[in-house]
Amino acid sequence: MGDIKIGLVGAGQWGKNYVRNLAAIGALGAVCDADEQRLVALSAEHPDVHFTTSVDELAALDDITGCVVATPTEHHFPVAHKLLSAGKHCLVEKPLTDSIETARELCELAESKGLVLMVGHVLLYHPAVEYMRALIERGELGDIQYISMIRAKLGTVRRHENVMWSFAPHDISVAQYLLGESPESVNAVGHCYVTDDIEDVTHLTLNFAGGRMASITSSWLDPERVTLIKVVGNRRMAVFNDADKEAPVTVYDKGVDWDSVAADGPVKLREGGVDKPQLESGEALKRECEEFVRCIARGATPRSSGRQGYENVSILASADASLRHGGEKVAIV
Repeated sequence: MGDIKIGLVGAGQWGKNYVRNLAAIGALGAVCDADEQRLVALSAEHPDVHFTTSVDELAALDDITGCVVATPTEHHFPVAHKLLSAGKHCLVEKPLTDSIETARELCELAESKGLVLMVGHVLLYHPAVEYMRALIERGELGDIQYISMIRAKLGTVRRHENVMWSFAPHDISVAQYLLGESPESVNAVGHCYVTDDIEDVTHLTLNFAGGRMASITSSWLDPERVTLIKVVGNRRMAVFNDADKEAPVTVYDKGVDWDSVAADGPVKLREGGVDKPQLESGEALKRECEEFVRCIARGATPRSSGRQGYENVSILASADASLRHGGEKVAIV
């Protein structure tokens, strides 16, 4: 990856994966974390990397071109604002920030300085999602009617954001990517079981033009770890199941017999073959890190750009409004 070196803020539960992948592509230049013992342990593994507990010190390092912000969501804006102000390109974990206003401010700051602002919507770099997008673009699924998504596991229960803000950014970004557009409105319902005013389970519906929709179920009170995406077209259907590491995508040649719909009599269903295609290899987070470095080098706009992240936050804010009003339809802000 040449001379571009990346700093990381936050090397905890998810940030440690950035350490591993940035090191793997030769781009890890510095790590900032409040836990000194964590830094000591990492320094033994990466002796040529600069370690600090100070974001100000990281921002002042001349040899660091860009930074990844993998802190809790409530710290995204102040940390990213400081780094962008210091001239560092930024990749900020999802969601970009916890409000529309701060997300917009980061986008405008990055644009005014000619800096790359990217968001950690890692599924956009997963070979399975890329494959399903290609199926749609080639028309192999026909007209897309709806997308169904489930993301669930037991924990980690957060106290500063609900499960929709924690899990759904991934699925919202995938729906936008697969359909090539943003929804016009949303409906959302949920319930708080563990902490008052913090939903642990939510059901979000994205309403797109032409009657298409995407349903997103998010839960951190589920006995199984599930990442499931179903794309239903009027010709074929595709399913991404992250639990199937050998063949995560299945394409079903089945659906409604549309000739029977047009005729009198009962509607018939069509049962065809099942295909499990071989996909490109590569960890999605590594591909995301490579995209960040490549965009810095070329002055390009990443797939998961700051503006795409801003739209994501706008959708979440509208969904929050729907939650507070009993699931009524809310236009995207």
